[in-house]
This record gives sequence, structure tokens and C-alpha cells, in this order.
Amino acid sequence: MQTDPRPTTEAVRSVTVEASSTRPGDWGRAMALALDRLIQEIIAATGTNPCRDPGGLDVSLHIQAVPDGEAITVIWRR
Repeated sequence: MQTDPRPTTEAVRSVTVEASSTRPGDWGRAMALALDRLIQEIIAATGTNPCRDPGGLDVSLHIQAVPDGEAITVIWRR
């Protein structure tokens, strides 16, 4: 059996905001709000703005149906 010497703990942060429409063209405000909240959380936790990092900010987007629209989730993994 081999073990991976790299640490398996990675910083993961996510924010979910609900959009009140099922039309993708209407999700902009929810995505912008989710990104803003996520960036503020990262800054509070790390003391640095990830958007100013030379590598930029790399996030994942997850969209899930909810009764009155869509739940927009942005996820950042360090």
C-alpha cells in the first residue's frame, strides 16, 4: 500500500445564491452576488484578494434546480 505524501486538506469555500428564474439569461445578478460574497470570504480568511493573485481566481460553478428558480453555487478550492 502506498500513501500520498501530499496533504489532502485543501481550503474549500463556497457560496450559494438563489435566482428567481429558470432562464440562464436571468442568472447574472445571482452569480455576481455569489462571486462577491465568495471573494469577501476569501479575503477575510486569507487577508489577500485572490483576484490580484498572478494566477487569478479559479472557481467552479454549480447550478441546481430549486422550486422557484435555480441555486447558483460558486466554489473555490485553494
